[in-house]
Amino acid sequence: MLTTATQRSVHVSGIPVGYHVAGEGPGPALVLIHGGTGHPETSFASLLEHFTQHRSAIVPGYSGSSLTPLPEGEIDVDMLVDQVAGVVEDAARDPVDLFGISTGAVVAAALAGKRPELVRRMVVLGGFAHYRQPWQRLLMRTWLRLAELDANAFAEFTLLHVLSDTFIDSMSASERLRLRSGLMPSEGLIAVLELINRLDISDYVRNIKCPTLVVGMRQDQLVPVRYAREFRDAIPGSDYVELDSGHAAAMEKPAELLKTIEEFLA
Repeated sequence: MLTTATQRSVHVSGIPVGYHVAGEGPGPALVLIHGGTGHPETSFASLLEHFTQHRSAIVPGYSGSSLTPLPEGEIDVDMLVDQVAGVVEDAARDPVDLFGISTGAVVAAALAGKRPELVRRMVVLGGFAHYRQPWQRLLMRTWLRLAELDANAFAEFTLLHVLSDTFIDSMSASERLRLRSGLMPSEGLIAVLELINRLDISDYVRNIKCPTLVVGMRQDQLVPVRYAREFRDAIPGSDYVELDSGHAAAMEKPAELLKTIEEFLA
C-alpha cells in the first residue's frame, strides 16, 4: 500500500468497514476491490502508484479482509456489496469507476447491477457469475478440505492456481515462500471461499448498465478463461479482452493490465 494513503472506516449495518484512500485528481475516483485471497494493503501494490498520480483511489476491505471484521453469521454477496457501496458513498461525491479482481470482480459486478447510480465505468478481472459448474465445485471442495487437513498444502494448492506455471517457474525459492506464507488459511479467507461455493449473481449481472470491460486470462487455473467468456456473455453490451497470464495478472502482467484498464476507463 502507498505510504501516503490514509485509512478510514464507515459503519454499514453495524460493522466498521475499513478502507484506504490515496491520490487526488480531477477525474472520477477509482474504487479497487480485492479478491478473496488478497488483502486491501497488498492486492494492488503494483498498480496504485500509477493510478494515484492523476486520480483518487479508494481501496475498501470487505468482511473477511484485514480491514473489516466478519459478522456473527455467514457472509453473503449482498452484505459485501452494501459494504463497498457504503465506502463509495462515504468517500466519493460522484459516480466512481470500479476495478475488481476475482471475488472483487464478482462484488463489483453485483454492485453495478444493484446500485447503478454509483458506478460510471467498470473493469472486472477473473470474475464469474456463479460457481455452479462441476469443475468449480470440485475445486472448491478440494480447497476447503485442504484448509481442514493441512494449512501448508492449502497454501501451496492456492499458489498453484493463482499463478501460471510459467510464472511460478520464473520465481526464486524465497519469492515463492514469501507468497505462500501470505496464502495460509484464515477465518476470513475460509468465509469468503464458503460464500463463493454458494454464489450466484446472475440476477444482478443482467441489470448492469454501465460500460464494462471483462478481462480473462488465458493461463488462469483458478477461473479458467471459459468462465471469463461466460461472464462477458452474461453482462449486457460488455467488452472483452484476454491477457496471456495466470489469475494474478496484476502480478504477472502489470504493465499490460495497466494499459488495458487506462484505455477503457479513459
